[in-house]
Amino acid sequence: MTVGQPKRVLLCADSANGSDEVRQLLCQAGYDVGYHVMNRSEPADPASANLIVLESSAAPDAARTWCQHLRGRLGEVFVPILLISPDADPRHRLASLECGADSYLLRPFEAGELLAQVRTFLRLKDRHDHLTEKSAEVQRINKRLQAAYLQIDQELELARRIQESFLPQNLPQLPQVRFAVHYQPCGKVGGDFYDVFRLDEHHIGFYVADAMGHGVPASLLTIFVKKGVRTKEIFGQQYRLVPPGEVLQRLNRDMIDQALSENPFITMVYVLFNQDGTLSFARSGHPYPLYIPREGKPVLWQIEGSLLGVFDTKYPVQTHQIQPGDKVLLYTDGMDAASFENSPVGIASLLAAADRYRDLGIDDLVDRLAADLFKEVRQTDDLTILGLEMSA
Repeated sequence: MTVGQPKRVLLCADSANGSDEVRQLLCQAGYDVGYHVMNRSEPADPASANLIVLESSAAPDAARTWCQHLRGRLGEVFVPILLISPDADPRHRLASLECGADSYLLRPFEAGELLAQVRTFLRLKDRHDHLTEKSAEVQRINKRLQAAYLQIDQELELARRIQESFLPQNLPQLPQVRFAVHYQPCGKVGGDFYDVFRLDEHHIGFYVADAMGHGVPASLLTIFVKKGVRTKEIFGQQYRLVPPGEVLQRLNRDMIDQALSENPFITMVYVLFNQDGTLSFARSGHPYPLYIPREGKPVLWQIEGSLLGVFDTKYPVQTHQIQPGDKVLLYTDGMDAASFENSPVGIASLLAAADRYRDLGIDDLVDRLAADLFKEVRQTDDLTILGLEMSA
């Protein structure tokens, strides 16, 4: 209803000349009063009224029947109904309320009492209409949000497929070395990334990287890593394998040159492996590689190395000679939540579990670590475990 427009009251009486007093009081109070004789015809649109007043002077039962009829016509539309009757029997009042009346005004009454009830019901009607409109607005917003969430979900699914297409579909498996991987983002897309690739007949390059955060922004950074890692330079018929420290240094400079406004960070370990067992690597703020010798305790290969994308720096290289039966694990900081038996949470649990399952083949070892280290804790970060085993 337009602001300032008089409230509409539908007055229904059981005779053509009934309710003159009530009609006069309502008109004097400034209400737009519509008049209707019960049981002669149907009112055009009872739902357009702000209040319905049923005036019963001679036939209370007929007024209650009419009240029930109107309430049925109104359906889900809330319009208060005030029933006026001279019948003082409490049973009749109760029957009126059960038929759909919201209040029962007994004749004779004071003019002020009638108008007070009218004002009360009009306030209730205004409040109800306001809440109904707010509820409808919330439903409209919810529908728009659901449509937006559906679109986001579809876009995330597309991003997941794109990101997975950049991951190796098959890991190189050679007589001298075997690889295994466990990759589990905590959402549809994540910030972890890995790759394993042949460089020539004797060398394999592989890395694990972790972009800051997870979700779509982190997944976009992983694509940047995939395109930015340059591990081999070709000069005509010749080529050069880029050392691990130089691989990270170039990638770091590329990130700095991008001058991204939010300064994203990437951690990474890049390993260059020769099939004779020589392994060299460099790291940029990433968790230390875990070396699991065939005999002896697992040990972390510790080496300095700053995050990628922060400042120009060099990355030192560490070289090891691994023997048949030895294993090497690269992993991301999702391992910080690892829990194994009575060991402290994090790397200590990883070391304990690696020592326990050291005799397993690399495929079984990686699967067992991923299962046992996180069976009692909820994964809240992306997790990647990439393992290498030198064949015996």
